[in-house]
Amino acid sequence: MVDTDLPMRMPRFSRLRWTLRFDRPAVLPRFPGSALRGLLRHGLRKTACIMQRDGCTGCLLADSCAYTRLFEPSAARRGPARVPYVLAVPVATEERPHPCDLFRFEMTLLEPCLQDFPYLLQAMRLAGRRGLGRRRSRFEVVAVEAQRRLGTEAWETIYRDGQCLALPEPVEASVPPMPDAVELTWLTPFRFKRRGRLVGPEAFGAGILMESLLHRVHGVLGERPPRTALDQVRRLRLDARSEATWQEWSRFSSRQRTRMQIGGVSGRLYCTLPEAFAPWWPLFWLGQWLHVGKLVSMGLGRYRLWPQACQEVPGPGGTLSWPRP
Repeated sequence: MVDTDLPMRMPRFSRLRWTLRFDRPAVLPRFPGSALRGLLRHGLRKTACIMQRDGCTGCLLADSCAYTRLFEPSAARRGPARVPYVLAVPVATEERPHPCDLFRFEMTLLEPCLQDFPYLLQAMRLAGRRGLGRRRSRFEVVAVEAQRRLGTEAWETIYRDGQCLALPEPVEASVPPMPDAVELTWLTPFRFKRRGRLVGPEAFGAGILMESLLHRVHGVLGERPPRTALDQVRRLRLDARSEATWQEWSRFSSRQRTRMQIGGVSGRLYCTLPEAFAPWWPLFWLGQWLHVGKLVSMGLGRYRLWPQACQEVPGPGGTLSWPRP
């Protein structure tokens, strides 16, 4: 049976939008998520780690350290071993100078790490001194906004001009009614392994997507998905049409000092949603901000859902525009 309580058991999360101002036009990589994550790691080390060790394994402070909670949770003895944030960055069609001095990206931050926002803020400020992109363009954090209602443009400034005005609070997530059909568009490649092999465009479909979503949601909870749930989702029969391709990306790993391939499935998926899919719909909708597959913390596996029956749906307090992550 579908675990209908699964969305209720998920930790709440906050949605943050960061605005950076460069000191000169920056040449950013096509996908800056990996570089931003590396800068965040470096800044968190300087901000939170007082032991100055090479690694966290065996550290006596691992269970109480903000760096461990935010970047290497697997080193702690307690709590789920999952990175509690997801970066959502704009993707360029090619590497090019940034058209302006401002750069915005978004972040999903899971509880209980909302209280660690000051560490993230200071880490990003330190990262600005190090610089981003090929020219190592330095930047300052101009503002940070918190989204009040998921899928809307209701943002509230919580940091501006060097002053922290408030801590982030969990975003209100009212799941809209399920439409008759949806178009799923991959904003970043979907990288997922099944039986030890990467799933390619020829094998991708609605069943693979929902299987990866189950792994993602249960992983957020620090547990494995039940075999019965996996068997059930693999038997889902949706009227779906996939226009998937393989998109190859690469990134440079400063920790391993080598360039790594991080390609995955891209393109679109069109599917009708029968009434039997209703129990799965809340997870499908929330997955837009949790991402699915591998390397989600740096921004991979990000998708957007477009309803095919209507562009707006009724919600509490009035009409709710369809979410556009």
